[in-house]
Amino acid sequence: MPTDPLRRLGRLEEGGFRRLAARLALLRAYARRRDTEGLSDAQAQAAIAEAFDQRTAAVDAWVYDVYESVTARTLRRWAQQFREEGLQGLIDKHGRRSERSYDSYFGAGSELRKVALHYLADHPDCTSTELLDELAQHVDDALPTRRTVQRFLRKMGG
Repeated sequence: MPTDPLRRLGRLEEGGFRRLAARLALLRAYARRRDTEGLSDAQAQAAIAEAFDQRTAAVDAWVYDVYESVTARTLRRWAQQFREEGLQGLIDKHGRRSERSYDSYFGAGSELRKVALHYLADHPDCTSTELLDELAQHVDDALPTRRTVQRFLRKMGG
């Protein structure tokens, strides 16, 4: 059964929600510029990317806090994702920018952190795959991505 889009939206961390809103604001600016000036998609994407870099794009000031710069290629990718998947296509799907943050998995006192630290004490040279397999045996909740486990190992000096 497919995931309820509202559930996915509701689970977004604050940063993920701000990135989603910023992407929508930039796509709106691109679509308006394309339509009002009669530009092609590529021309409008390039124009918005350039305007954004000059901090003159038709977006609210907070969008510049979310993204330092945006390329025409990025705008093209976001537009394609939006056309194909709607709002869901603009929600981050990877690593820390997914529905859960690093701290929600490995924050102080979390069950995953306790299991991981015990395993690391016995297996200090373990790989992220080995640690992820160990976590899967002890925790019923959603598991972090392999990249998140790699980040944990780096932070622990592994």
